[in-house]
Amino acid sequence: MLIERLNRDDDKIAEIGEVAIQEARAAGVPVYYIDETVGEGIVKLMPDGTIYLIDPHEDQDAVLQTIVPSR
Repeated sequence: MLIERLNRDDDKIAEIGEVAIQEARAAGVPVYYIDETVGEGIVKLMPDGTIYLIDPHEDQDAVLQTIVPSR
């Protein structure tokens, strides 16, 4: 039943996530989240739009890949 409710609320959950990301970037702080479309690992989105794909198995931010925003 809980899974069914979450599936119904997918769009709302995604919208809340997007708002949180926008607010964090506006505050000038990095945002950490998981997005498998970017790659396996933890996404660290910097306020300038740079994305670091972080190894989740390391204690410190071990960067697996850097994606620089196109200007």
